[in-house]
Amino acid sequence: MQLLSLVLFTFILMIFFTVDCQYTFLDTKFGPFVKIARLFASDLIKPRTFELGYQINLRNGKAQQLFKDDFFCDANGPGRRSESVPSSVHRLTPGDIDVIGAMGDSLTAANGALAVNGLQTLLEGRGVSWSIGGRDNWRKFLTLPNLIKVYNPKLYGYSEAENSVGFQRESKFSVAEPGAISFHTIQQAKNLVKRMRSDPLVDISKHWKVITIMIGSNDFCLDVCYYDNQDKLIDDAERNMIHVLRIIRENLPRTLVNVLIPVDVGLLFTFKQISPECKGFHYAECPCLASVTQFKKIKRTLRTIRLWKERIVKVVDMEEFHNRDDFEVNLIKFTKNARLPDAKNNITDYTLLSQDCFHLSQRGHSYFAMNLWNQMLTKENERPSTTSFNYADFKCPTYENPYFRTRKN
Repeated sequence: MQLLSLVLFTFILMIFFTVDCQYTFLDTKFGPFVKIARLFASDLIKPRTFELGYQINLRNGKAQQLFKDDFFCDANGPGRRSESVPSSVHRLTPGDIDVIGAMGDSLTAANGALAVNGLQTLLEGRGVSWSIGGRDNWRKFLTLPNLIKVYNPKLYGYSEAENSVGFQRESKFSVAEPGAISFHTIQQAKNLVKRMRSDPLVDISKHWKVITIMIGSNDFCLDVCYYDNQDKLIDDAERNMIHVLRIIRENLPRTLVNVLIPVDVGLLFTFKQISPECKGFHYAECPCLASVTQFKKIKRTLRTIRLWKERIVKVVDMEEFHNRDDFEVNLIKFTKNARLPDAKNNITDYTLLSQDCFHLSQRGHSYFAMNLWNQMLTKENERPSTTSFNYADFKCPTYENPYFRTRKN
């Protein structure tokens, strides 16, 4: 059964889920058919009900336990909505954020967040995504939107979908696509601009927006190892990120952008006592590191990943992204050296991961959300490059500085 699941997973992954985001002539011609296929595949493999999948994950420790009623912070204290709309991006409290969006790949689309088998890793659980999910509330699903909603219940743009693909209306301003690589974020940025500017509930010139971007895992897993000149790919990634940030800056005023250093997929080598099934999924999802045929190139691939992350930091450091009061880019670092903790018996804590031991479980998403929130409230030079997996580390706005931190506050 596990072998059949893996074969079907690989087939659907290759045919339906990674093709649609390529933006080629072939996709333009056959796009409607690909979309129908993706919807059909999603409907075929999804659980009978969302609640059933959630309850199974809760019993298995892959979903966060329900928090008590009391919020981590004082919702009426520091961080509450300002009495008048701020004129500067450097004076934004959590309550001042009106609109939220996200770009990226399957880690942002929340693939497999509430999966109960390997095939369901293909399902996009956008409503519980760490950066853009807004289903229920923070007590059940800890996400950035659900945290901001405590301070501004009128926050708009998050996805509540239990299972939706990027082109569906339920995805809202979640434009991430499974299989996306660096190049595709340019199209995602254009798509996000189009959605926001055409939405009658968004006042582009008045509303303050937060957009979170994380991209690179698929480049590392599916792309870089097949190129002789990997330095060119690093140059391309730099140009792509610059292009994306300029698109947002010129079309979406009053925007704070979070750019995450991509997760180092080399952490797959640190997993302890990994199951044969998960090894099979890694072979399908990350052949550049898991495939036997790529072993000789691994050292070069890991070098490329390291240099790639350095380029992202270089882009965020560019002065043009820090010289306006209506636009700012924040570097989020907790993913740079992310490593999973051990559970009992010195075994990697796989409850943080989905059934494929690659994507995040809903519990994993909750920790990503907490780390993103914490870093948004921390000075850039004090943001750690590691990930906390302890809810006791949750940070709150302070009277001294109730704002989302930038280089100028």
